[in-house]
Amino acid sequence: MDASVPVLAFYFAAKGAAYCGWCGLGARLFRPAATNVLGLALGLGALRLLLGLLFGVAIFLGSAFAVAGLDEAGASPTLAMGLAYLGVYVPVRWIEWGIVELLLRAPAPSAGRFLGRFLGGTDRTGRAWRGGGIVISCLADVPLMLAAGGLPIGRFMC
Repeated sequence: MDASVPVLAFYFAAKGAAYCGWCGLGARLFRPAATNVLGLALGLGALRLLLGLLFGVAIFLGSAFAVAGLDEAGASPTLAMGLAYLGVYVPVRWIEWGIVELLLRAPAPSAGRFLGRFLGGTDRTGRAWRGGGIVISCLADVPLMLAAGGLPIGRFMC
């Protein structure tokens, strides 16, 4: 059996658990009257993992182009990978966690203010929650980074 299979299984399980936990906190913050927080957390955590899979193609292409451009500009490979990770993964994760925040918030923002509130965050609490989600996402990448011996830019990470 390929050694990468257990690493990927652990990666997805750890990331899914982290996402479910963070969505549970979001449910407590944004829906304090919810009676089935566990179900909401599990459902939204699974959705967030799925969003990572769906956005993975954009992340893969964006990070590959960013690394190539930084490499051409003379950046060291380590610097190029670090900047690409931050410059591609963080903004995409802001959008992914924003989708989850919109699903947690009720009622939905008015259509006229929707885009601005979605991109910038609904309020201070929402922005902090999304930022925390990004940190959780990045921390959950650490096992894969350790297994790959560094930032696995150009490889799948959600």
